[in-house]
Amino acid sequence: MDNKNMVDKLEKLFSELLNIIEQHGKGEIDYQISEVRYVVNLLRENINNEYSNSEDIISEIKTIHKNLYPARGGLSEFFIWKNDVKERIKVNEPLSRVGDEMWKLLE
Repeated sequence: MDNKNMVDKLEKLFSELLNIIEQHGKGEIDYQISEVRYVVNLLRENINNEYSNSEDIISEIKTIHKNLYPARGGLSEFFIWKNDVKERIKVNEPLSRVGDEMWKLLE
């Protein structure tokens, strides 16, 4: 995948992640929310600048991404709680999908 497509895909994934964690994680994972917001802004700025320094941006995002998902804590252990198990599985599916797609892109 070329850098332009990678930046576009990452912008969509991080934006989706931001929407999910802002809605369900305020007060719980505020640091991660601010980091994801920073990444979204960084990616959008890169897109607006016609992908001028995409390689450097992607490298920085890989580092930030690893810090968002430490072995313990952060987004590694974050999930949306619902009392009903079926509902909990359903609302956490987008969070898992986005996380999995980001890991595949940023390995």
